[in-house]
Amino acid sequence: MREQYRRIVRAVRCHALPICVCLLLIGCNLQGRSDNSTQNQATAVPAGPPTIQIESPSDGDEFVIGEEILVSVVAADSVGVNRVQLFVDNQIVRTVSSESLQGDLSLPAVLNYSPQRSDIGTITLRALAYRGAVVSEPDEITVVVRESPAEVLATPVQQGNIPFIPNDGLCRALVNVGLNFRRGPSTSYQIITVLRSGTLAPITGRNSAHSWWRLNVDSQMGWVSGDFTTEYGDCSTVAVVAG
Repeated sequence: MREQYRRIVRAVRCHALPICVCLLLIGCNLQGRSDNSTQNQATAVPAGPPTIQIESPSDGDEFVIGEEILVSVVAADSVGVNRVQLFVDNQIVRTVSSESLQGDLSLPAVLNYSPQRSDIGTITLRALAYRGAVVSEPDEITVVVRESPAEVLATPVQQGNIPFIPNDGLCRALVNVGLNFRRGPSTSYQIITVLRSGTLAPITGRNSAHSWWRLNVDSQMGWVSGDFTTEYGDCSTVAVVAG
């Protein structure tokens, strides 16, 4: 009777061992799939809202009616800044977007505003940055708008990325954000370089849809999207040219 019992126990052990090994291997495989699926998921987690800083003009700078104010800002975000906006006394006056659909981790931009007669006195310039619907805390300064140049007590200091714009009628484009400079008038063309915000260059041609400009930058011809530039001078005679 005892001998029969021992044979039964040995048989159970022999059959149970492969089952245990099999279950252990299955468990390892399931654990491996779980790790791989986790690695394939996006890991970018927003570290708070975007930030923005007005770099110029300086608080208290003075301008004249009709004299364009160029506001230089730097926005940043851990995921990507999509656009920046400029407000004058709580009214939106300029919006500039990133050329990238995903936004930029750092987005320097130049936004423009021409003060009107109703702005005479002190006005508040406020800047905001956006990641989708998530908005930054505002950065703001106050500047003074005078009626004539004779009333200006202090001329603003020109910042490095704020160009001097000649009043000579020549058609030029001001690059509002970092912008791809391409070999032809569409995003399918090769990128020559990236123009920094504040670049000012003559416009030497356009496409038929009037949506892309051909620029002369440091004696090199290339194309930029007009959605990210501001035009100055007389651009009515700019000819359509081949890409």
